[in-house]
Amino acid sequence: MNAQNPIADVSDRPPTPVLVAWQEFAIAPLVPVALATSCGLVVDRYYGVTLGAGLLVAAGALVGWMIVRPVRPQLAVGLIWLMFASLAAVYHHTHRNSFPLDDIGETASAEPHLVRLRGTLTEDPITRYAPRTDPLEPVHRGDRDAVILRVSAVASRDGVWATASGLVRLSAVRDAGAVGEPPLSGLQAGDGVELFGTMFRPGPPQNPGEGDYSSYLLDQRIRAEVRISDADAITRFDTGNTTPIGLLAAIRRQATRSLLDYLPKQQSGTAMALLLGDGSAMERTEWEAYIRTGVVHALAISGQHLAVLAGFLWVVMRAFGVRRVHGAWVVLIIIVGYTVLTGLRPSGVRAAVMVTIACGGLILRRPTMAANTFALGWLIIVVLNPTDPFTLGCQFSFLSVFVLIWGAGRWLVPNLLTPMEQLIDDSRPLWFKLARCGIRAVGMAYLITLLITAVNAPLLLADQHVFSPVGILIGPPIVVLTSIALVSGFLLMLLAPISVLGSVAAVPTQWSLWGCEHIVQAADGLPGGAIYVASTPTWWLIGFYLAFVGVVLCDPTFRRRAVIALSLWVLLGLALPTESKPSDELRITFLAVEKGGCAVIETPDGRCLIYDVGTTSGPATVKRVIAPYLWHRSINRIDELFLSHADSDHFNGIAELLRRFPIGQITMTPSFAEKPTREVEGAIRAIEQFHIPCRLAYIGQQFTTNDVQIDVLHPPQHGPPGTENERSLVLLIHHAGHKIVLTGDLEKRGTNTLLDTPPQQADVLMAPHHGSRAALPNRLMDWSNPQLVLVSRGPMLGNSIQARDLGSGVVLWDTHSHGAITIKSNRTGLVAESFSTGERLVIKRGGR
Repeated sequence: MNAQNPIADVSDRPPTPVLVAWQEFAIAPLVPVALATSCGLVVDRYYGVTLGAGLLVAAGALVGWMIVRPVRPQLAVGLIWLMFASLAAVYHHTHRNSFPLDDIGETASAEPHLVRLRGTLTEDPITRYAPRTDPLEPVHRGDRDAVILRVSAVASRDGVWATASGLVRLSAVRDAGAVGEPPLSGLQAGDGVELFGTMFRPGPPQNPGEGDYSSYLLDQRIRAEVRISDADAITRFDTGNTTPIGLLAAIRRQATRSLLDYLPKQQSGTAMALLLGDGSAMERTEWEAYIRTGVVHALAISGQHLAVLAGFLWVVMRAFGVRRVHGAWVVLIIIVGYTVLTGLRPSGVRAAVMVTIACGGLILRRPTMAANTFALGWLIIVVLNPTDPFTLGCQFSFLSVFVLIWGAGRWLVPNLLTPMEQLIDDSRPLWFKLARCGIRAVGMAYLITLLITAVNAPLLLADQHVFSPVGILIGPPIVVLTSIALVSGFLLMLLAPISVLGSVAAVPTQWSLWGCEHIVQAADGLPGGAIYVASTPTWWLIGFYLAFVGVVLCDPTFRRRAVIALSLWVLLGLALPTESKPSDELRITFLAVEKGGCAVIETPDGRCLIYDVGTTSGPATVKRVIAPYLWHRSINRIDELFLSHADSDHFNGIAELLRRFPIGQITMTPSFAEKPTREVEGAIRAIEQFHIPCRLAYIGQQFTTNDVQIDVLHPPQHGPPGTENERSLVLLIHHAGHKIVLTGDLEKRGTNTLLDTPPQQADVLMAPHHGSRAALPNRLMDWSNPQLVLVSRGPMLGNSIQARDLGSGVVLWDTHSHGAITIKSNRTGLVAESFSTGERLVIKRGGR
């Protein structure tokens, strides 16, 4: 070595080659393992793999690897990948389908039944507060507490206790206005309890397009739910303060108490979502505003949070002169502990793994490979829960990090200055350099936000049917404000015991969250801020992400071709038809919305009409049932919405429907707007806000579209006196010689008024008032003479009509038992189909 000129010796060394992205992934040993594991998970998830077949393939692959490894090493590598794929499929299958014989799910059934259980709470009960600010929400709704119970014993009918295992979701609803403590009040994680409640097995979706809640619970190995009604139904017999679960929950409670003590109520709920991953304390309308504006990821615990926290801790360690190795240990311990405290969410686990590997590299003074770390994070998530890779949050986390590291991290690196440019730059004043750096940082933030939004958009459209352009505008300032709130809130939780320091840390936390709320509220009101569309085809989605991965990983010389291919693929997606095609068939689908009503009428010329949009469970039904069904049918526009009458369980979903779909016209009864209730006022306000034209419907009017004719049979232009039920809108739909009658909640004087009109030979009758016996007198059956009677209802009550109440030859179907019921009318006949049971009923053969 030349001691006189060490720099010259260093410069003489050959430069370390910079790997192209695909080369880095190609040499990372864990990447093919992660890919093979993912393939195995997908195969079992969507096609199913039996336990025996999966183990047989894995064993065969292992034996084959041992045989061919000396002579065919490449084939041996493929066999070992096949083994990992098979084992992943078996692991996923076992997680969702293999349970011990004493699992509590074995005794659960679709029909609720009483049960006595003993077990241990795995978490603190979480309270879901009923919305208070939405006028369309049912006023009777109470708050709901929920918790996961690990069962240890179940009692037989004669009181003998038997050992049991497994998990149940325990929930308790407190009626609005009820006095006394909520049923789960005072219980904590780790507590042993005995309870008496109603157990049932969650059922499959009842409507096309509806999410599968039972599958969601099964991913958590939960096959049963238990509901209790009051505090007397559950008794604690053991405390869990000394258990690991109890100690962890105690730390969370202390952190929660600190946020509640030092922050105003409005900001404390947001702070708990940001810092502890508990969004239950936020007002539902506020949480949904974050979703609509596309920035909810800034609140939900994610890798971004842990990266910000890790960066802050590292800067503090270095500022105080802590050695790199010691600082790495501090960051590692705090980040891993914080990840466990916030619930081991997939995105948090991924970030914790990457931070741990980075810290481990500093501690051991060993280089790390980002691709290998990336794959390791994926594999650890699979080990913790093989169903997590199918969640949207997990997919977003890994996709965003992939874009940041191997996309933006390489594409947006500024070019090095030439010696002349460097000389010119050195001569510029400080203010100019600072301003330029600020502008560059803002521009870079928006470029990264635009890139991540564009990449995540297809996945979000496929799962949530929404794209939020406004998120690009407000994303960078929201990230900055939530990062400030995250750091200061973390300090607040640590320093809360010291009153003065806690108060100091609370100030930036409060004001940054206040800024977030106002930005989100302003953005939520911008027209076009959130765009809702129908489903994205799976084949197009797969093609898009394969092409995008090619753009990121390929050699720069081939990147232009990959970009062109990706652009053409996007254009193909935009050119795909998004509306249902005209046909010769009229479809009327009575959706299963429990006690309420929603009938979707699809006319042969492609129009969509809806009769009622409401339920006693509130506006959330639109998001959970009605909108997913419309998107499933490729419906992006509603031509007309009919509101049968002014009872909220028939219209309280109107605001949520208006947010998601353009509506051409709303038709209501003459007395609808006259009912003096908060719900009606809220509906009228929503209609006016979206500037939807309205018209009144009364007897004698006739609406036509192509070869469909709709006659208004009730109410008259004035009256009859009585409740809104007695003035329900009754429609008679004609098509291809078939007649369907929709009645709303018609009863009493309204029914008598209808029966004064000429009788109808109807093929299908919607039973009035959710199948109430009093609302369906024999005279109405004689007047309509239907072959099929449909009832839109929840669980059957004592006053509900049953098949024996109807005349011979009349079939009774209800949405609680049959799920969504679709009536199909064409010139060859009239057919009814049940979504839940798969039954088909030929109501009438032939047309005219």
